[in-house]
Amino acid sequence: MFLRRYQRTKDGKTHTYFALVESVRTERGPRQRVVAQLGELTEDQQHRWQQTAIFHTRERDAKQLNLFDDPSAPLEADVVRVRLGKVGWTNARAFGDVWLGLQLWQMLGLDRIIERHVPCGRETVPPASMVAIEVISRLCIGQGGETSEFGLAEVGYRRTALEDLLGVPDEQVTKDRLYRTLDLLLSAKDGIEQDVKERLGTLFDLKFDLVLCDLTSSFFEGLGEDDDLAALGYSRDQRPGNKQVVLAMVVSIEGFPLWHEVFAGNKSDNTALPGIVEAVSAKFGAMRRIWIVDRGLATEKSVQYLRDHQQSFLVGTPRGMLQEFDAELCTADWTLARPQVQVKVVQRDGEAYVLARSRLRRKKERAIRRKQLHGLRDDLRKLSTRVSSGKLKDPDKVQRAIGRLSERWPKAGRLVCVTATPWAKDQAGAVSWNWHKPELKAAMARDGAYLLLSDQTSWTAEQLWSTYIQLTRAEDTFRTLKSQELLRPIWHHLGNRVKAHVFVCVLAYVLWKALEHMLRGTGLRTIIRKPDERRGKASPQDRPLSVAMALKRMHDIQIGDILLETVDDRKLVLRRVARPGPEQAELLAALKLDLPERLTSDVEAPSPSPETTTEESGGTKM
Repeated sequence: MFLRRYQRTKDGKTHTYFALVESVRTERGPRQRVVAQLGELTEDQQHRWQQTAIFHTRERDAKQLNLFDDPSAPLEADVVRVRLGKVGWTNARAFGDVWLGLQLWQMLGLDRIIERHVPCGRETVPPASMVAIEVISRLCIGQGGETSEFGLAEVGYRRTALEDLLGVPDEQVTKDRLYRTLDLLLSAKDGIEQDVKERLGTLFDLKFDLVLCDLTSSFFEGLGEDDDLAALGYSRDQRPGNKQVVLAMVVSIEGFPLWHEVFAGNKSDNTALPGIVEAVSAKFGAMRRIWIVDRGLATEKSVQYLRDHQQSFLVGTPRGMLQEFDAELCTADWTLARPQVQVKVVQRDGEAYVLARSRLRRKKERAIRRKQLHGLRDDLRKLSTRVSSGKLKDPDKVQRAIGRLSERWPKAGRLVCVTATPWAKDQAGAVSWNWHKPELKAAMARDGAYLLLSDQTSWTAEQLWSTYIQLTRAEDTFRTLKSQELLRPIWHHLGNRVKAHVFVCVLAYVLWKALEHMLRGTGLRTIIRKPDERRGKASPQDRPLSVAMALKRMHDIQIGDILLETVDDRKLVLRRVARPGPEQAELLAALKLDLPERLTSDVEAPSPSPETTTEESGGTKM
């Protein structure tokens, strides 16, 4: 129920009457029904009614509004009368993800680090703010952001709340200023990396005496004719026809980036490791580190370089070396490292060789070999039929056909001996083959096994194997850089801009890892709300909340302007942050962050000029 006021003018005098009204539901919809006519009420009677209402609402801990609001009475400063039919919402932009990125940026102290190494000179916009715009936009780019400086300047920046958070007007964020920022950032790369390494070590208690090293590649879109780094090489992106660059990265055992460098696209893996070790030692000191490297980088020459320079190592070995340990593979002194993995250590020449074999890996390798053997067998049968029937008589063509089959089925081709008997006048040609059974048995014994090498002879087999497995974190780094931070493809045409582009992606990955570290201790999970009950365990299961999902949740929190029109024809613009939903509130509580409700003061919209459209005046920015 509520009170309704009626006014009636009689004999030149205005009379005010009150009625008690309630809302009821009818077949025609909601209707209002007068319960009682209260007539005219004196000020004393109005006061009594107000006190009665306050008394009954006090028990519910609620706030009672004024029942008898006098339109001529002055209102409080934050109370206005608005026309509900004119309430609007405009200028909506993504807020939650970029706000979270800025919180991480400030928590890691990157704002102070960038400001120290890229100081503000004659620029009207501080370069540190421009770097923050580029890095935070790159962190949140997986939510539909722009991938280029041009796209960021034209539309990407104004689609987010970075203008409100950093105070840099949209018209000041131009592609030329962003490009100049890249040049300034690259010139301070060494100092920034040094300070970031120390800051991360302090915040997350990182130890950099055990480091992971790996290489990857990123391809160009376009010819890359003016880029001295663009070259053809071994493509890990399955783009052999595109020019590329090679990215070398050294990360801590926890996965935080320590150092990176961009090389020309034709950089060979087997020559990269000595240069990487020298660069890291020159920048961070020539301490004795343990280098964890996969077998692509760990050539014999590279391992000998580590020995000569007093560097410890734990590396994967070429698969051919496994044949030297066939006898050890057949013994029973294995240790269970995981439910599906067995390991053992063999001491030779003062170094530790770690034999590891995985049941799942063995199953996969045998399935591959089985497919190869069956495929080669079927093709040899077809070739034999062609030759014996006289459809293929030329001996040279028969030999070329055998060679093509060996190339098509390489894993099976080395296990078979094929003999071709040419056609004669009184005898048809034939193709026969014999399998090398001893070699096949030896290959099956090595299925699922691999070999590691280390100078850490005091470590157990489990310690060596579990440490080497951490190399997957370097692979996760590259996967995140390429898939989430969109390191690839590269669109820049100058070598320095390519290096700066990579540096921005690496800084964004630092924020990514920091958020991942914070989420790890929260216990938050991604809940599958509509599982497929018919599939059982095959249906997607609940899993720990990932960084990508956390950013996606926060991306749904927007900021925008609430447009209000008052009864006295004023237009108000209230810039507000959307209230977080249950999942977002849970995430913010777990991260111990408080989401602001507003960033600026409320303003009154200026009166539109005659040539200004209604839509433009409604979206006035503050």
